[in-house]
Amino acid sequence: MKYKLLSFLMGILLLITILGGCKMKELAINTIAELDYFYSNPSDIDNIGDPYVLKASDGFYYMFCTSADTGYFCWKSADLIHWTDKKMAYKRTKNSWAMTCFWAPEVVESDGVYYMYYTAKNKEGSLRIGVAISSSPDGPYEEALDKPLFDYGYAAIDAHVFIDEDGKKYLYYSRDCSENFQNKVQVSEIYGVSLNENMLSVDGEPVLLTTPSQVWETGSISPVWNEGPEMIKHNGIYYLTYSGNCFSSRAYSVGYATSDAPLGTFTKYSANPILTAGSYPEISGSGHHSFTTSPDGKEIFMVYHTHKDPSVGGGNRQVNIDRIVFTETGELHVNGPTMSYQPVPSDGILTNVAVSADITYQKEPVSLLNDSIFTIHKKDKAYDWIADVDDKHPVKVRITFPKEKTISSILVYRGVTDDTDFSYYKVEIDGKYLLPDCYLSEEAIQRAAITAFEPISAKELTLTFFPKENTNKISLSEIIILGSDLDDISYKSSEYKINT
Repeated sequence: MKYKLLSFLMGILLLITILGGCKMKELAINTIAELDYFYSNPSDIDNIGDPYVLKASDGFYYMFCTSADTGYFCWKSADLIHWTDKKMAYKRTKNSWAMTCFWAPEVVESDGVYYMYYTAKNKEGSLRIGVAISSSPDGPYEEALDKPLFDYGYAAIDAHVFIDEDGKKYLYYSRDCSENFQNKVQVSEIYGVSLNENMLSVDGEPVLLTTPSQVWETGSISPVWNEGPEMIKHNGIYYLTYSGNCFSSRAYSVGYATSDAPLGTFTKYSANPILTAGSYPEISGSGHHSFTTSPDGKEIFMVYHTHKDPSVGGGNRQVNIDRIVFTETGELHVNGPTMSYQPVPSDGILTNVAVSADITYQKEPVSLLNDSIFTIHKKDKAYDWIADVDDKHPVKVRITFPKEKTISSILVYRGVTDDTDFSYYKVEIDGKYLLPDCYLSEEAIQRAAITAFEPISAKELTLTFFPKENTNKISLSEIIILGSDLDDISYKSSEYKINT
């Protein structure tokens, strides 16, 4: 993925200096961009929209997008980062009911069969949802029916299938604003309905689940949108996530609503949206997402699109992936949108070992620094940790592992509290080694100050933070340390219910 850090990271010389003036050990020269255990958004896949990722039973990831005039392309990956083998997975035939506007494909695997649910216009020019099937995740897919999956007499788009833990199946979709007028306002709303066991028909009448109602999703006056539904379940709660606003606008963002039942009643989260460009001019139109898990299944990622050119918006979009976290109080938090380097999805070998460490300041625990949440927007500043600081009294944070780890990289994420950025930090390892000063970028979109070095065994780290001029407080939101319990890290080349 594309290199987004400042140029000083490109040339950083990674050294370890033994404290006390003893022999200096020089390590290999690396840059962050050369290390295959980091990635940054966006990916190089563009001219797409509405990315959906299937983690198939064969161990590979398959991505389907709005991507062609007559069907859908598919990409394949082993790690969620490097995508290859682009091919046409579905292409309309001359006898197909679907004519144009092939949008928002999603694929579900069930009993060895792959079901693609997609949107297209019929011969009358009205949007409908279809289904195609294949014995292979990357196709070719063929029409399962000679007609749309259902027809309630109005335009329907953005199908999403959720299979619950009890095996029951549900279909979520958006009633499109093109044929939904309410008091002269065009409205897109999200509905849900039971899906029959055969995956090819619905059962019962659809239920209205959400309609545009919050300030962030009604600014356009008409039309207004709730679309792109995706369901994820956590601790018995159903999280219906969706996109609001027009896909071509900078304001396109993601919010969610919760319920204790798959078909509601749903209550919208008061702090929506959870994924949005916000105040960052480098980002536009972050939305229409899907969920998947890391190769080792321990992390959850949101896959979404942004505009290729944020100053223009429109239909040329690109793929991004960022981590999501459920807080202790049940809030769904997205560590995104991002453009700075971060660790690749965990593979069971190289992981964030800071989550199991004790992090303290002046002997008091600091749980905000390893809760897996870093802050992007000011509305999330409750997740910032803030400390008093001055030139003579830098902030020292101690990190102690329960047992010795092999570590290779440290990422320190800035907070969003005003006027609290640190200038740089130093790292001492076990009181014997010292890393070079690591400076924080002046660009706000670069959330982390990163230092990378040859793998070394460590039991305790001390991070010392130095303030900027005329700053009396610093804020941090997260510390990530890449490492392993193994004696030697071998780098790769490359409790939730979701449909992976």
